[in-house]
Amino acid sequence: MNKLIIVNPPDINETRFSIRSYRFTDLHAVRVIYGDDEFARPQLLQKYPQMREYLADEASHYYTCYEPESILVAEAEGEVVGALLGAVNTTRYKHIYKHHVQPLLIRRCLSGAYGLPIWLLPVIQTELASRNVIAPQVDLRQYPAHLHIGVWDNWRRQGIGTSLMAGYTDYLRQKDVAGYHLYASSFHPLGMAFYRKLGLDVLGEFTWRLHNGFDWMTVTEYIFGQRLNKHSGSSQSTGAGSSR
Repeated sequence: MNKLIIVNPPDINETRFSIRSYRFTDLHAVRVIYGDDEFARPQLLQKYPQMREYLADEASHYYTCYEPESILVAEAEGEVVGALLGAVNTTRYKHIYKHHVQPLLIRRCLSGAYGLPIWLLPVIQTELASRNVIAPQVDLRQYPAHLHIGVWDNWRRQGIGTSLMAGYTDYLRQKDVAGYHLYASSFHPLGMAFYRKLGLDVLGEFTWRLHNGFDWMTVTEYIFGQRLNKHSGSSQSTGAGSSR
């Protein structure tokens, strides 16, 4: 991936930012971004700050350890202010997540790496409540890749998210990937509006229940996607809806 330099319009911000490939030295910054829980359980995170390490492992460990070449970061003023975590092959991601990342999370919980995991109770409650949820299947022959994107709040609405998405799309096209998909939750209205603005197709939606540590919430999950090539170009079989 070539380094892209984007200059913001003067009426928004005169600071230049760049979209570039991930480097190992970006690890801490990426973990900080994905260790935040601004929308789902912010109050729980405030009460139990060691939960950040769990969130960072859960959200970023696969990408930084098993597929760092598919990560893009946004850099401004010498700091990483946004990151896109991508996976070219969601089937491979699911296999590695199940057999390597999940056991790591369990080991770290038991070892005390995340402190006394009292915060884990609402996570478990949510998992149990989701067992009977039937999510629409994503055709991984047409949408084999997936992504997550995070940008610090004080750098949003300045073109960084759009530039990260454009860079990732170029990267997938270079690898002849048929398409990508992603998930957006109704408790994240900014993300919902962003993906709709990009013109992504809505592949499906479903509802599930989230316990935020204090109350139950009913969440509508939307699946967005974009085809990149006329032909699938992928031998992956159709898989389940969630890539998490």
